[in-house]
Amino acid sequence: MGVTNIVTYVSGLPVVVADLTALLLIFRVYLRWRRKSALFFSVAWLADFVMVVFSMSLNPIYRGIAELSLTIFAMLIFMGSIRLLEEELIPVPHSMLQRLAFMAPLLYLYVVLVYRFTGNADWTLTAGVSLGISGVFVFASGILLKPVESIYRHPAKLLYFSIMLFGLHLIPAALFGLYTWYLPIGFTFSTTLTILMAYSMLRLTSTQEFLKEQNSVRVPEIHTGTIILQPEEFEEILPKLKDSPVLAFLRNLRYQQDGWRVYFVTAVPFKKEGIVGTISPTELARMTEIVYRYLEETSSMGLQGVVVIDCIEYLSMYNSWESLMKFLSKLRDLIMIRGGTLIIVIEKESVEERIFNQLRKLLE
Repeated sequence: MGVTNIVTYVSGLPVVVADLTALLLIFRVYLRWRRKSALFFSVAWLADFVMVVFSMSLNPIYRGIAELSLTIFAMLIFMGSIRLLEEELIPVPHSMLQRLAFMAPLLYLYVVLVYRFTGNADWTLTAGVSLGISGVFVFASGILLKPVESIYRHPAKLLYFSIMLFGLHLIPAALFGLYTWYLPIGFTFSTTLTILMAYSMLRLTSTQEFLKEQNSVRVPEIHTGTIILQPEEFEEILPKLKDSPVLAFLRNLRYQQDGWRVYFVTAVPFKKEGIVGTISPTELARMTEIVYRYLEETSSMGLQGVVVIDCIEYLSMYNSWESLMKFLSKLRDLIMIRGGTLIIVIEKESVEERIFNQLRKLLE
Protein backbone atom coordinates (compact mmCIF):
# COMPACT_ATOMS: atom_id res chain seq x y z
CA MET A 1 0.00 0.00 0.00
CA GLY A 2 1.47 3.37 -1.05
CA VAL A 3 1.86 6.54 0.97
CA THR A 4 -1.17 8.07 -0.76
CA ASN A 5 -3.46 5.19 0.19
CA ILE A 6 -2.21 5.10 3.79
CA VAL A 7 -2.90 8.82 4.23
CA THR A 8 -6.29 8.44 2.54
CA TYR A 9 -7.40 5.57 4.78
CA VAL A 10 -6.16 7.14 8.01
CA SER A 11 -7.84 10.50 7.31
CA GLY A 12 -10.92 8.93 5.77
CA LEU A 13 -12.09 6.91 8.78
CA PRO A 14 -12.99 9.85 11.09
CA VAL A 15 -14.65 11.62 8.15
CA VAL A 16 -16.78 8.52 7.46
CA VAL A 17 -17.86 8.46 11.11
CA ALA A 18 -18.71 12.19 10.99
CA ASP A 19 -20.61 11.74 7.71
CA LEU A 20 -22.76 8.86 8.97
CA THR A 21 -23.44 10.56 12.30
CA ALA A 22 -24.55 13.79 10.62
CA LEU A 23 -26.58 11.86 8.04
CA LEU A 24 -28.54 9.84 10.61
CA LEU A 25 -29.12 12.57 13.20
CA ILE A 26 -30.09 15.32 10.74
CA PHE A 27 -32.32 12.95 8.76
CA ARG A 28 -34.05 12.06 12.03
CA VAL A 29 -34.72 15.78 12.51
CA TYR A 30 -36.29 15.87 9.04
CA LEU A 31 -38.53 12.87 9.78
CA ARG A 32 -39.73 14.48 13.02
CA TRP A 33 -40.11 18.13 11.98
CA ARG A 34 -40.29 17.97 8.16
CA ARG A 35 -37.79 20.78 7.64
CA LYS A 36 -36.76 20.46 3.98
CA SER A 37 -33.43 22.12 4.75
CA ALA A 38 -32.66 19.20 7.09
CA LEU A 39 -33.44 16.77 4.27
CA PHE A 40 -31.01 18.50 1.89
CA PHE A 41 -28.30 18.69 4.56
CA SER A 42 -28.66 15.04 5.58
CA VAL A 43 -28.48 13.75 1.99
CA ALA A 44 -25.45 16.01 1.47
CA TRP A 45 -23.61 14.00 4.12
CA LEU A 46 -24.57 10.81 2.30
CA ALA A 47 -22.94 12.23 -0.83
CA ASP A 48 -19.84 13.12 1.18
CA PHE A 49 -19.75 9.58 2.60
CA VAL A 50 -19.85 8.12 -0.93
CA MET A 51 -17.13 10.54 -2.00
CA VAL A 52 -14.80 9.52 0.83
CA VAL A 53 -15.34 5.78 0.37
CA PHE A 54 -14.81 5.78 -3.40
CA SER A 55 -11.83 8.14 -3.20
CA MET A 56 -9.95 5.43 -1.29
CA SER A 57 -9.81 3.35 -4.47
CA LEU A 58 -7.23 3.64 -7.25
CA ASN A 59 -9.83 2.49 -9.79
CA PRO A 60 -10.44 5.46 -12.18
CA ILE A 61 -14.15 4.65 -12.37
CA TYR A 62 -14.50 4.82 -8.59
CA ARG A 63 -12.44 7.98 -8.56
CA GLY A 64 -14.86 9.49 -11.06
CA ILE A 65 -17.80 8.57 -8.80
CA ALA A 66 -16.01 10.25 -5.89
CA GLU A 67 -15.48 13.45 -7.89
CA LEU A 68 -19.13 13.48 -8.98
CA SER A 69 -20.26 12.87 -5.39
CA LEU A 70 -18.26 15.89 -4.23
CA THR A 71 -20.16 18.14 -6.65
CA ILE A 72 -23.46 16.60 -5.49
CA PHE A 73 -22.43 17.34 -1.88
CA ALA A 74 -21.80 20.99 -2.83
CA MET A 75 -25.13 21.18 -4.68
CA LEU A 76 -27.09 19.83 -1.69
CA ILE A 77 -25.35 22.14 0.79
CA PHE A 78 -26.21 25.08 -1.49
CA MET A 79 -29.85 23.96 -1.87
CA GLY A 80 -30.17 23.35 1.86
CA SER A 81 -28.84 26.83 2.61
CA ILE A 82 -31.37 28.45 0.28
CA ARG A 83 -34.17 26.35 1.74
CA LEU A 84 -33.19 27.36 5.28
CA LEU A 85 -33.41 31.03 4.28
CA GLU A 86 -36.88 30.39 2.82
CA GLU A 87 -38.03 28.61 5.98
CA GLU A 88 -36.85 31.50 8.13
CA LEU A 89 -38.37 34.07 5.74
CA ILE A 90 -35.01 35.75 5.17
CA PRO A 91 -34.76 37.39 1.72
CA VAL A 92 -31.53 37.12 -0.27
CA PRO A 93 -30.30 40.66 -1.11
CA HIS A 94 -29.94 41.44 -4.81
CA SER A 95 -26.41 42.68 -4.17
CA MET A 96 -25.45 39.23 -2.91
CA LEU A 97 -26.90 37.56 -5.99
CA GLN A 98 -24.95 39.94 -8.19
CA ARG A 99 -21.72 39.02 -6.42
CA LEU A 100 -22.45 35.31 -6.84
CA ALA A 101 -22.68 35.87 -10.61
CA PHE A 102 -18.90 36.38 -10.65
CA MET A 103 -18.53 32.67 -9.91
CA ALA A 104 -18.89 31.80 -13.61
CA PRO A 105 -15.81 33.64 -14.99
CA LEU A 106 -13.80 32.94 -11.84
CA LEU A 107 -14.44 29.21 -12.22
CA TYR A 108 -13.29 29.31 -15.85
CA LEU A 109 -10.09 31.14 -14.91
CA TYR A 110 -9.52 28.66 -12.09
CA VAL A 111 -9.73 25.65 -14.44
CA VAL A 112 -7.32 27.32 -16.86
CA LEU A 113 -4.95 28.02 -13.97
CA VAL A 114 -5.05 24.39 -12.83
CA TYR A 115 -4.14 23.19 -16.31
CA ARG A 116 -1.33 25.76 -16.67
CA PHE A 117 0.02 24.85 -13.25
CA THR A 118 -0.17 21.04 -13.50
CA GLY A 119 0.06 20.52 -17.27
CA ASN A 120 -2.19 17.46 -16.79
CA ALA A 121 -5.34 17.62 -18.93
CA ASP A 122 -6.97 14.51 -17.38
CA TRP A 123 -6.47 15.83 -13.84
CA THR A 124 -7.80 19.26 -14.82
CA LEU A 125 -10.96 17.91 -16.50
CA THR A 126 -11.79 15.58 -13.60
CA ALA A 127 -10.40 16.51 -10.19
CA GLY A 128 -9.76 20.15 -11.13
CA VAL A 129 -13.29 20.80 -12.34
CA SER A 130 -14.86 18.85 -9.47
CA LEU A 131 -12.86 20.66 -6.79
CA GLY A 132 -13.37 24.06 -8.42
CA ILE A 133 -17.14 23.75 -8.82
CA SER A 134 -17.57 22.28 -5.35
CA GLY A 135 -15.34 24.89 -3.72
CA VAL A 136 -17.22 27.77 -5.31
CA PHE A 137 -20.70 26.50 -4.40
CA VAL A 138 -19.79 25.44 -0.87
CA PHE A 139 -18.17 28.83 -0.22
CA ALA A 140 -21.27 30.57 -1.64
CA SER A 141 -23.43 28.47 0.71
CA GLY A 142 -21.52 29.86 3.66
CA ILE A 143 -22.11 33.41 2.45
CA LEU A 144 -25.83 32.72 2.03
CA LEU A 145 -26.12 31.35 5.57
CA LYS A 146 -24.64 34.40 7.26
CA PRO A 147 -28.02 36.17 7.82
CA VAL A 148 -29.39 33.24 9.87
CA GLU A 149 -26.94 34.24 12.61
CA SER A 150 -29.60 36.70 13.83
CA ILE A 151 -31.81 33.68 14.65
CA TYR A 152 -29.45 30.86 15.60
CA ARG A 153 -26.64 32.97 17.08
CA HIS A 154 -23.36 31.06 17.72
CA PRO A 155 -24.33 27.74 16.03
CA ALA A 156 -25.08 29.62 12.80
CA LYS A 157 -21.85 31.60 12.99
CA LEU A 158 -19.83 28.43 13.46
CA LEU A 159 -21.67 26.73 10.61
CA TYR A 160 -21.29 29.40 7.95
CA PHE A 161 -17.67 30.01 8.97
CA SER A 162 -16.78 26.29 8.70
CA ILE A 163 -18.63 25.94 5.38
CA MET A 164 -16.78 28.91 3.90
CA LEU A 165 -13.43 27.50 5.07
CA PHE A 166 -14.28 24.08 3.63
CA GLY A 167 -15.09 25.66 0.28
CA LEU A 168 -11.86 27.65 0.30
CA HIS A 169 -9.70 24.64 1.18
CA LEU A 170 -10.87 22.84 -1.98
CA ILE A 171 -9.34 25.51 -4.22
CA PRO A 172 -5.63 24.70 -3.66
CA ALA A 173 -6.38 20.95 -3.66
CA ALA A 174 -6.57 20.89 -7.47
CA LEU A 175 -3.36 22.88 -7.80
CA PHE A 176 -1.24 20.77 -5.45
CA GLY A 177 -3.18 17.48 -5.30
CA LEU A 178 -0.66 15.70 -7.57
CA TYR A 179 2.21 16.43 -5.19
CA THR A 180 3.03 13.92 -2.43
CA TRP A 181 4.07 16.66 0.01
CA TYR A 182 0.60 18.21 -0.13
CA LEU A 183 -1.38 15.05 0.65
CA PRO A 184 -1.02 15.02 4.46
CA ILE A 185 -1.66 18.78 4.57
CA GLY A 186 -4.74 18.59 2.35
CA PHE A 187 -6.21 15.56 4.10
CA THR A 188 -5.64 17.11 7.53
CA PHE A 189 -7.49 20.28 6.52
CA SER A 190 -10.25 18.26 4.87
CA THR A 191 -10.75 15.98 7.87
CA THR A 192 -10.72 18.83 10.40
CA LEU A 193 -13.11 21.05 8.44
CA THR A 194 -15.49 18.20 7.61
CA ILE A 195 -15.80 17.21 11.27
CA LEU A 196 -16.21 20.88 12.28
CA MET A 197 -18.87 21.43 9.62
CA ALA A 198 -20.77 18.27 10.64
CA TYR A 199 -20.59 19.24 14.31
CA SER A 200 -21.81 22.81 13.70
CA MET A 201 -24.65 21.59 11.47
CA LEU A 202 -25.74 19.12 14.13
CA ARG A 203 -25.70 21.93 16.70
CA LEU A 204 -27.83 24.21 14.54
CA THR A 205 -30.39 21.53 13.65
CA SER A 206 -30.68 20.63 17.34
CA THR A 207 -31.56 24.14 18.53
CA GLN A 208 -35.00 24.98 19.81
CA GLU A 209 -35.40 27.51 17.00
CA PHE A 210 -34.87 24.83 14.35
CA LEU A 211 -36.93 22.12 16.04
CA LYS A 212 -40.32 23.58 15.28
CA GLU A 213 -42.97 22.38 12.91
CA GLN A 214 -43.44 24.77 10.02
CA ASN A 215 -47.21 24.59 10.33
CA SER A 216 -47.15 25.22 14.08
CA VAL A 217 -46.33 28.92 13.70
CA ARG A 218 -49.04 30.94 15.39
CA VAL A 219 -51.10 33.18 13.15
CA PRO A 220 -52.18 36.43 14.81
CA GLU A 221 -55.91 36.78 15.31
CA ILE A 222 -56.27 40.11 13.51
CA HIS A 223 -58.17 40.90 10.35
CA THR A 224 -56.51 41.18 6.96
CA GLY A 225 -55.97 44.45 5.15
CA THR A 226 -54.40 47.69 6.34
CA ILE A 227 -54.74 48.90 9.92
CA ILE A 228 -53.64 52.30 11.25
CA LEU A 229 -53.05 52.25 15.00
CA GLN A 230 -51.96 54.63 17.70
CA PRO A 231 -48.89 53.39 19.67
CA GLU A 232 -51.01 52.51 22.70
CA GLU A 233 -53.45 50.58 20.50
CA PHE A 234 -50.58 48.68 18.89
CA GLU A 235 -49.17 47.71 22.29
CA GLU A 236 -52.53 46.16 23.16
CA ILE A 237 -52.34 43.71 20.23
CA LEU A 238 -48.61 42.93 20.61
CA PRO A 239 -49.33 39.73 22.62
CA LYS A 240 -51.22 38.39 19.58
CA LEU A 241 -48.15 38.93 17.41
CA LYS A 242 -45.67 37.22 19.72
CA ASP A 243 -43.84 34.24 18.11
CA SER A 244 -45.51 35.05 14.76
CA PRO A 245 -43.51 35.45 11.51
CA VAL A 246 -43.95 39.23 11.43
CA LEU A 247 -41.90 41.44 9.12
CA ALA A 248 -41.26 44.76 10.84
CA PHE A 249 -39.62 48.04 9.82
CA LEU A 250 -39.07 49.74 13.14
CA ARG A 251 -37.64 52.80 14.80
CA ASN A 252 -38.85 51.78 18.24
CA LEU A 253 -37.10 48.45 18.88
CA ARG A 254 -39.01 47.85 22.12
CA TYR A 255 -41.87 46.65 19.90
CA GLN A 256 -39.71 43.75 18.72
CA GLN A 257 -40.99 40.27 19.60
CA ASP A 258 -39.55 36.76 19.40
CA GLY A 259 -39.93 35.28 15.93
CA TRP A 260 -40.07 38.64 14.14
CA ARG A 261 -37.89 39.62 11.18
CA VAL A 262 -36.88 43.16 12.09
CA TYR A 263 -35.22 45.83 9.96
CA PHE A 264 -34.12 48.91 11.86
CA VAL A 265 -34.81 52.00 9.74
CA THR A 266 -31.90 54.39 10.10
CA ALA A 267 -29.71 56.70 8.08
CA VAL A 268 -26.54 55.69 9.95
CA PRO A 269 -24.73 52.32 10.31
CA PHE A 270 -26.12 50.31 13.19
CA LYS A 271 -25.81 46.76 14.50
CA LYS A 272 -27.88 45.10 17.17
CA GLU A 273 -28.41 41.48 18.11
CA GLY A 274 -31.79 40.12 17.10
CA ILE A 275 -32.41 42.24 14.00
CA VAL A 276 -31.94 41.08 10.42
CA GLY A 277 -30.26 44.32 9.39
CA THR A 278 -30.65 48.02 8.84
CA ILE A 279 -32.30 49.82 5.96
CA SER A 280 -32.03 53.45 4.92
CA PRO A 281 -35.23 55.55 5.03
CA THR A 282 -34.58 56.49 1.39
CA GLU A 283 -34.68 52.85 0.22
CA LEU A 284 -38.43 52.61 -0.32
CA ALA A 285 -37.99 50.38 -3.38
CA ARG A 286 -35.89 47.92 -1.38
CA MET A 287 -38.49 47.86 1.38
CA THR A 288 -41.17 47.09 -1.21
CA GLU A 289 -39.07 44.22 -2.58
CA ILE A 290 -38.53 42.79 0.92
CA VAL A 291 -42.27 42.94 1.63
CA TYR A 292 -43.05 41.30 -1.73
CA ARG A 293 -40.67 38.38 -1.08
CA TYR A 294 -41.92 38.00 2.49
CA LEU A 295 -45.56 37.80 1.38
CA GLU A 296 -44.64 35.29 -1.35
CA GLU A 297 -42.94 33.07 1.23
CA THR A 298 -45.67 33.27 3.88
CA SER A 299 -48.32 32.61 1.24
CA SER A 300 -46.46 29.51 -0.01
CA MET A 301 -46.38 28.23 3.59
CA GLY A 302 -50.09 28.83 4.07
CA LEU A 303 -49.49 31.59 6.63
CA GLN A 304 -50.92 35.08 6.97
CA GLY A 305 -48.20 37.64 6.39
CA VAL A 306 -48.09 40.55 8.82
CA VAL A 307 -46.07 43.69 8.06
CA VAL A 308 -45.52 46.34 10.72
CA ILE A 309 -44.23 49.88 10.05
CA ASP A 310 -43.84 52.31 12.95
CA CYS A 311 -41.75 55.00 11.24
CA ILE A 312 -43.98 56.92 8.83
CA GLU A 313 -42.94 60.21 10.39
CA TYR A 314 -39.27 59.30 10.04
CA LEU A 315 -39.74 58.20 6.42
CA SER A 316 -41.48 61.49 5.61
CA MET A 317 -38.32 63.38 6.64
CA TYR A 318 -36.30 61.70 3.87
CA ASN A 319 -38.95 61.31 1.15
CA SER A 320 -41.55 63.54 -0.41
CA TRP A 321 -45.10 62.92 0.76
CA GLU A 322 -46.09 61.92 -2.77
CA SER A 323 -43.31 59.27 -2.89
CA LEU A 324 -44.30 57.99 0.51
CA MET A 325 -47.96 57.70 -0.49
CA LYS A 326 -47.01 55.76 -3.63
CA PHE A 327 -44.89 53.43 -1.50
CA LEU A 328 -47.70 52.80 0.99
CA SER A 329 -50.19 52.34 -1.82
CA LYS A 330 -48.00 49.60 -3.33
CA LEU A 331 -47.77 47.87 0.04
CA ARG A 332 -51.55 48.07 0.45
CA ASP A 333 -52.06 46.42 -2.94
CA LEU A 334 -49.55 43.66 -2.16
CA ILE A 335 -51.31 43.02 1.16
CA MET A 336 -54.72 42.88 -0.54
CA ILE A 337 -53.52 40.42 -3.18
CA ARG A 338 -51.88 38.07 -0.66
CA GLY A 339 -54.49 38.36 2.08
CA GLY A 340 -52.01 39.67 4.62
CA THR A 341 -52.08 42.47 7.16
CA LEU A 342 -50.27 45.82 7.08
CA ILE A 343 -50.10 47.61 10.43
CA ILE A 344 -49.12 51.28 10.39
CA VAL A 345 -48.23 52.60 13.84
CA ILE A 346 -48.40 56.38 13.96
CA GLU A 347 -49.24 59.06 16.49
CA LYS A 348 -52.08 61.20 15.16
CA GLU A 349 -50.60 64.29 16.77
CA SER A 350 -47.24 63.83 15.03
CA VAL A 351 -48.62 64.85 11.62
CA GLU A 352 -51.07 67.42 10.36
CA GLU A 353 -54.72 66.38 10.61
CA ARG A 354 -55.12 66.82 6.85
CA ILE A 355 -52.22 64.44 6.17
CA PHE A 356 -53.45 61.90 8.73
CA ASN A 357 -56.91 61.86 7.14
CA GLN A 358 -55.35 61.47 3.70
CA LEU A 359 -53.35 58.55 5.01
CA ARG A 360 -56.44 56.83 6.40
CA LYS A 361 -58.42 57.47 3.24
CA LEU A 362 -55.66 56.00 1.06
CA LEU A 363 -54.95 52.91 3.13
CA GLU A 364 -58.12 51.98 5.03
